[in-house]
Amino acid sequence: MYLKRLEMQGFKSFVDKTVLDFNKGITAVVGPNGSGKSNISDAVKWVLGEQSPKTLRGSRMEDVIFSGTENRKPVGMAEVSLVMDNEDRFLNIDFSEVKITRRLYRSGDSEYLINNAQCRMKDIHLLFADTGIGKDGYSLIGQGRVDEILNSKSEDRRNIFEDASGIMKYRMRKQESERKLNLTEQNLLRVGDIVSELAQQLKPLEKQAETAKKYLDYKYELRGIEVGVLVDGIDFAEERLKKIIDDIEILTQDRTEAEKSLERIRRENSEKTEKAGLLSGLINASKEKSYALEKKIERLKSEMEINREKIKSAEENKNRLTAEREQQKQRNGAYELRIEETERERSEAQKTLEAELAEMEALQEEYRADFKASEEIRKEVSAASEAILEIKLQQGNTRSAAESYQKQIEMITDRKNAIEEELAVLDSSTAIAAEEIEAAEENRQKTEESLEDAKQLYKNKTEALETAKSGEKKESERASALSARLQGDTARLKAIREMEADYEGYAYSVKKVLSLCKSNPDFGRGICGAVAQILRVPAEYETAIETALGQAYQNIVTETEEDAQKAIEYLKKGRYGRATFLPLTAVNGRPLDPETVRMLERAEGFLGTASGLVQFDGKYKKAVESLLGRAAVFDRLDHALLFAGRTRYAVMCVTLDGDILRTSGAITGGSTEKGRASAGTLSRTREIPELEKAVAENGALLTRIRKTVDSYQTSAQGIEKEREALMKEMRALEVSLSQWTAKCTAMRDRQAGETARRERLVAELKLQISNMLDARRAIESAEETQAQLAEEQSKAEERLRLADLRREEAERFLEAKNQSLMERRVKEADLRARLQKAEEDRKRYELSLSEGKEQIEYCSLQIQDCETAVRQLENSNTENEISIAGISDERQAEAETQRNYEEMKREIDAELGGMLGRITEISEQIARCTDHLNQAEIKKVREESEINANKNRLWEEYELAYSAAKELTGGKRTENYTEASRRIKELKTSIKALGAVNVNAVEEYESTKERYTFLSAQMEDLGEAKAKLQKVISDLNAVMRRQFSEQFRLIRENFKEVFRQLFGGGKADIVLDETQDILECGIEIQAQPPGKKLQNMLLLSGGERALTAIALLFGILKMHPSPFCLLDEIEAALDDANVYRLSEYLRQIDGGTQFILITHRKGTMENAGSLYGVTMEEKGISKVISLRMDS
Repeated sequence: MYLKRLEMQGFKSFVDKTVLDFNKGITAVVGPNGSGKSNISDAVKWVLGEQSPKTLRGSRMEDVIFSGTENRKPVGMAEVSLVMDNEDRFLNIDFSEVKITRRLYRSGDSEYLINNAQCRMKDIHLLFADTGIGKDGYSLIGQGRVDEILNSKSEDRRNIFEDASGIMKYRMRKQESERKLNLTEQNLLRVGDIVSELAQQLKPLEKQAETAKKYLDYKYELRGIEVGVLVDGIDFAEERLKKIIDDIEILTQDRTEAEKSLERIRRENSEKTEKAGLLSGLINASKEKSYALEKKIERLKSEMEINREKIKSAEENKNRLTAEREQQKQRNGAYELRIEETERERSEAQKTLEAELAEMEALQEEYRADFKASEEIRKEVSAASEAILEIKLQQGNTRSAAESYQKQIEMITDRKNAIEEELAVLDSSTAIAAEEIEAAEENRQKTEESLEDAKQLYKNKTEALETAKSGEKKESERASALSARLQGDTARLKAIREMEADYEGYAYSVKKVLSLCKSNPDFGRGICGAVAQILRVPAEYETAIETALGQAYQNIVTETEEDAQKAIEYLKKGRYGRATFLPLTAVNGRPLDPETVRMLERAEGFLGTASGLVQFDGKYKKAVESLLGRAAVFDRLDHALLFAGRTRYAVMCVTLDGDILRTSGAITGGSTEKGRASAGTLSRTREIPELEKAVAENGALLTRIRKTVDSYQTSAQGIEKEREALMKEMRALEVSLSQWTAKCTAMRDRQAGETARRERLVAELKLQISNMLDARRAIESAEETQAQLAEEQSKAEERLRLADLRREEAERFLEAKNQSLMERRVKEADLRARLQKAEEDRKRYELSLSEGKEQIEYCSLQIQDCETAVRQLENSNTENEISIAGISDERQAEAETQRNYEEMKREIDAELGGMLGRITEISEQIARCTDHLNQAEIKKVREESEINANKNRLWEEYELAYSAAKELTGGKRTENYTEASRRIKELKTSIKALGAVNVNAVEEYESTKERYTFLSAQMEDLGEAKAKLQKVISDLNAVMRRQFSEQFRLIRENFKEVFRQLFGGGKADIVLDETQDILECGIEIQAQPPGKKLQNMLLLSGGERALTAIALLFGILKMHPSPFCLLDEIEAALDDANVYRLSEYLRQIDGGTQFILITHRKGTMENAGSLYGVTMEEKGISKVISLRMDS
């Protein structure tokens, strides 16, 4: 293999398409600095998969796209292709010429292609793995690679040696296995956590499931026993009820006869009783009227007496208030005079004080000590003033209390009137309440009957709902099954369409032709398709037809020979392989002769010729006949063998199982290989329309089924809504029933409450009258207190006057005591005292004057109220005296009428006396019958209540009607009720002991257990996978260690030899760090140029180090000669002598490896067989000039 050419377009400075053709031997690429010759090396690295922009001397990958110059616009894509001759199949790909292409767009999208077919970068890496060719291989050696060997750590040099030793593919497989192992371990850890969590859940769930099973068993047994007991209770109660109804009928007959006798006697007594009743009513009315007149007279007299008391009290208050008002006027006059006097005194004292204050400053301190004594007297004066204020405050409180009592009397009067009115209302409402109670009881009974009807209708709707849900479930399950089948058919149809679109099962060459026909209609004109595409084969004959066709199923049918030639040229040009073509203008089928056809028609098991069993367009008849016209299809192998033996294998026979009998006598048979290339290619043309039809039909059927499900759901929803409405109605009726029951109870309670209320109101009326009398006495007490307070006020004022005299005397004493020392101080004190006293007197008199005016105004108002009250009360008494006279006359007339009525009634009572005994006797007999009937009715209600309660309990607790419960028990009665009661108690105790029960625990436990089992199996599978991956990694490590050791030994020997050749002597060695694993250890390079000691390469001079690194690279190249090697200015650090040695060495080994040298050293150019010059005639754009050196 060798590198044929390099194609570049839009890559860095190579904007136009540039092609470099390489010959075997040495090719040099030269040019001045900055001309772009190193861009050729970058292009080779880039197309081989380099991903680092830094390695390509850029900052980002988009920098490799030509960015434009002053005269040229930027381009949108960079493309580089390497074309290699692969006749010797050095690369593991079935092509004689391999073209590797890489494209990059400014959008960031990139493409990789092998022979113009898109691939992954990974595919290119795998293609060149262990060949030395690649972005990290030893076939691309630049100055940077030499520096990498020189400057890298010993551990970082491993890539070169590993690539050279051929273990890179194993390391990639190891890395992939380690990645899978890491993923497996993560999955194992995650599944382990889930399994652990599920294991923790299983035990409590198992306990909950056991508890739930016990609970359900207990509930089932309890249900059976309780239903039996309730049904028996209903049966026994109905038997007792029947007997009670019979007793009621007998008692009713007895009472009816007695009532008829009583009615007859009462008719006889009716007239007299009616007359006596009428007289009694008249007598009672007369008595009531007389009593009312008497009470009215008493009330008027009492009212007159009260009015006289009020008149007397009002006159006394008027006189007292008049006297008080006159006294207050006199006091106010005195207060006004005193205010004027104190104001004059204050004014004079103020003037004198202002004149003296300027001279008193020095004597102030002495006076304060002596003034302290007089301060106590002032306190007495102040205390006396406060006592007067307190008395006045009490006077105000007393007046307020009197006013409050007066208001209380008015309130009591109003309350008394309200009580009397309320009593009258209560009397009338008692009769109305009795009628309302009777109506409410009737409504309650009607509501109870409506509730029973609603419960029966609710039961019917529940049964209808269960029917609808059952239908919905059945259709939903059918829809789920059909949906799964539809999804499978859809997925199958999609897969077959994708296989048909990708031409799955056809050879590569056939795929290329058919794909081009699809993408290029002009090319596809005249190409009809593959044989498998033009045939329509029934499913039962597919195996037989595939067997008869063999590989001919992918022969391509064309219209003419020219069309076939066109396709063949396309395959040749692209090196896509070979294909067979059937031009319709050239191909001819040779049908079976008539005699053979007749023999076949008579043969047992013959189904027809292969061409006759398939369907196709008439224009393909010759092509189909040429392939299938001489093939006979039999049902079984024995029938085919029988016919072939008779005809000496004159016809090729195939069976439905795929057995084939060739005309040569060869027989091929056995099991059909499911994975053969032709499998499915013929069936696809049949399956696609069949599946399309099935998908359409099943989709329509699924839609109809879903509509049916929706119909059931709609019906169920409608019934559910009706049930909800009935439930609401039942709840409303239950609420209404409880409301009517509560209303009846409330009415009776209210009736009792009104009676109690009437009694309380009568008691309150008496209490209010008593409170009114107490309030009047309190008012009188308050008036007495006012008089006492007025007297105390006069005494307090006298005490104040005396205190003032003592204060004046004390001040005079103080003045006399300090006369000789502090005349001015005494004078100043006297002035201040006079000023203060005048001010206090003025304020006190002004306050007294204000209070006096308010008191005078209050007295005047009270006097007016008293006069008004007296006039009103006198007028009221006059009216009452007139009323009493008229009522007395009316009462005497009513008493005479009453005596007449009483005389008439005594006569009638004597006549009725004889009838009372008989009526009493019959009435007692009726009462006894009624009492017995009432007791029987109570028993009847009790039994009916027990029956209803048991039926309600059956429905509420078990949702069973009595008939269903009776059917459930099978008509058997409980044998031992004591034992049944004991067992019910035990079961309820057992259920209660279970506590909170999760009835879904059984299903949850089974689901969790199933998931636990599944994940445990998954965990085992992951564990096995982990062990397998660990073994794979271990095996790969062993292989890599063995191969690296062997190849390293060869590299070491080659390095020593090349080093001696390049240096003209000396010695060198490569040493492994034996303290570490051979697959991870560092690699040290030691060198001893001629005339020097053996030492680490890093200690050599720059040129020696560079030549040593070159020796190592060529030592690797000698062990695994690479088809080509690109050297990018590796001799830049060498002197001319060493450049000459390197050139000589290259010339010696150029027979095995193709060298491409990027250089600017003369010694290197001289040994090149071909020369390319890179120039930059236009700034920023590189161009290439070629030259053959031997010419």
